[in-house]
Amino acid sequence: MSRLFLGLDAGGSWTRAVVLDAEGAERGRALAAGANPTAQGAEGAVRRLAEAAAAALGGLDPGAVAGCAVGLAGYRALADRTAFAERCRAAFAIGTPVLLYPDAVTAFAAGTAEAAGTVLIAGTGAACSQVSERQVARFSGGLGWLLGDEGSGFWLGREALRHAHAEPNGLLGRAVLRHCAVERPEELLPWAYAGPPRRLAQLAPLVNATAAQGDPAALAVAAEGAEHLAALVRATAVGGEPLVLAGSVAGSPGPVRARLLELLADHGPISTAGDPAAAAARLAGAASPDGTGALGPDSGRSPGSGKSPGSG
Repeated sequence: MSRLFLGLDAGGSWTRAVVLDAEGAERGRALAAGANPTAQGAEGAVRRLAEAAAAALGGLDPGAVAGCAVGLAGYRALADRTAFAERCRAAFAIGTPVLLYPDAVTAFAAGTAEAAGTVLIAGTGAACSQVSERQVARFSGGLGWLLGDEGSGFWLGREALRHAHAEPNGLLGRAVLRHCAVERPEELLPWAYAGPPRRLAQLAPLVNATAAQGDPAALAVAAEGAEHLAALVRATAVGGEPLVLAGSVAGSPGPVRARLLELLADHGPISTAGDPAAAAARLAGAASPDGTGALGPDSGRSPGSGKSPGSG
């Protein structure tokens, strides 16, 4: 029976699962809703992780899973990580223990083979972590939408919404009105408060799109977002060590990322995270008794490459 390795990357917006075999070939992949326990609670997070795992395994035998690792946004919010990992193992119907990592560890492993460095994750939220030997040594940001997340997708969306309410006739303002299916700026307030706060991140791509068309307001929002993200890196990174950019804002092409790279031009080696779920599967393989599946990062890509839009 072929040995399988299951990796999951759980963010605020999406959960991705990948199954690799002992040769590193992909055998399954799935996408589910976000599984951050800070937002979903531990029970909801386990349920969504299990949905992604089951979909990725498809017709494959869960009993063949010889290693499993999860990179989890909201890792620090867990009161009992051992119990959470065991609940995941039971929900996945696998016999092997589930290795639980902060999402920073799997994102870092998806961008470099180095053992130590810094990873900036800017998707729905924003946090910067210094990683060493698969542990987070220190971090900045990660306070969530209520207290922080400046420069994140949520923050960009909120700034776009605020601008549209004040200046509805500009390019960015009109794009926000169209997205929210309203005609007048005062109708934006019911839209904003009718759903979960994180849905404001849906507006972040409008900042990128209208900035690309030269809209001054969108360009200003993008530039300010990049400044916030650069400040997180400066507060966390060690000079000369690699920096990995991850998430839909920092890891995808657009004006925020472009300005961020300008601000960090003197930092040192910068790469883009590839697939954190696949990196989690490789970490699971590396932790198996014979080290099967330790295939290295899925990319050590250049600053010009990007992650698929919508990553969170």
